[in-house]
Amino acid sequence: MIEIDKLVSEDGAYVSREIFGDADIHKLEMKQVFGRSWLFLAHETQLPDSQDYLTTFMGEDPVIVIRQEDGTLKAFLNACTHRGPLLCASEEGNATNFTCPYHGWVFGSSGDLLDVPHEGSSGWHNELNKERHGLKPIRVESYKGLYFGNFDEQAPSLDDYLGDYKWYVDAIFSPLPTGVEFLGGPMRQRLQCNWKVASENIFADTYHVFAAHGQAARICMEGKEGGIGIEENDDKEGDALGVAVTVNGHSMGLHFDGMGAYVLNKNMAEWMAYLGSQRENYIKHLGPRRGMMPGSSINGGIFPNFMFVPGFTFRQIHPLGPNECEIWMWTVVEKDMPLELKHEQVKANARMLGTSGLFETDDCANMERIDNTVSAYQGSKLISNYSMGLGREQKRDDLPGLTDQRMSDTGFRGYYRRWALFMKADKSSDIPLDAPRSIEGAE
Repeated sequence: MIEIDKLVSEDGAYVSREIFGDADIHKLEMKQVFGRSWLFLAHETQLPDSQDYLTTFMGEDPVIVIRQEDGTLKAFLNACTHRGPLLCASEEGNATNFTCPYHGWVFGSSGDLLDVPHEGSSGWHNELNKERHGLKPIRVESYKGLYFGNFDEQAPSLDDYLGDYKWYVDAIFSPLPTGVEFLGGPMRQRLQCNWKVASENIFADTYHVFAAHGQAARICMEGKEGGIGIEENDDKEGDALGVAVTVNGHSMGLHFDGMGAYVLNKNMAEWMAYLGSQRENYIKHLGPRRGMMPGSSINGGIFPNFMFVPGFTFRQIHPLGPNECEIWMWTVVEKDMPLELKHEQVKANARMLGTSGLFETDDCANMERIDNTVSAYQGSKLISNYSMGLGREQKRDDLPGLTDQRMSDTGFRGYYRRWALFMKADKSSDIPLDAPRSIEGAE
């Protein structure tokens, strides 16, 4: 029996490296974590028209997401209900029905089984109950244009799952009333490491930036003023040090600087001009506090595997067994952004955190180095340390969540505490949620 309490300390500060390579733990994760979490499926702009579809994964299960004729989105296991072949191998498209390549069963975009070969006297003798053989549906809910799926019908609503973290999500995915859009399909790459190693790099790790990316950052900053918000400076105080946040296992690190997300980009003056022209609109839409978030240096994620660095990358980590994962990366921009800046953002994302980006190659090398040691017998028995800032967190009146200065392991601890709760719980209702708080002066 797997004893979760021996793998993750109660405060989440110390984690056994067994969780990054053990096959039995991975199998349990597919049931306990991916079977009960709200998992990102798609953004509304990826499926604009009736019967648009895309294929993705929830854990290791292939899923198909389809825009219905009434405008709603439905999701189904991407598996024929007859014998189980993958039903749709295409990444995206538009279709009124889907035909299984093995025996020819035909399913509508609603998931209903429409037709089977030899349904009459030459085969099934009209005895097949087609109503019982539709595609397996998946519970779907949305927030700010983001659609999530959950296998567990008894799990709390997406709204409750996000909780007070929605305060931050609003600023990222709805900085203006017109919202954001996902551009194109995802870049993809496979890594030889556990999905949590790849997730935590973006989810909560600010500490690695100057050790791992120092040379790349210096190249990008040459001739520019300012910084990316997390330079070592013991003279800084308060929010000048940035903020680390955890809510319900979701995390965020941010500076309310209004510029750090784009300071490494080319044509920085054009980005600053655009942000400056929209700042009043951001503040009108979000309030004076959150209105400084668009354009700011931010990293974070929604538990367990959807994360973002606005201005650089939005990504999801799909597990492929205990020692491999696949990263999907999108460019996300404000709908109102000028077209030339949207194009520049696509190039900037590829240049920095694309599959061969300056920062991405640093991170991938380090993540695979981690797998080299945690997959070994003796290495798996060691403990990973997430204790930076332990005991310094606080609940502020002006910000949701449990907070600390940005250079802190607060987000990691929240993540692994939540992971442990999911892994131990018999049912979703046993997993507590952080109580919502009224945030005074947050607007």
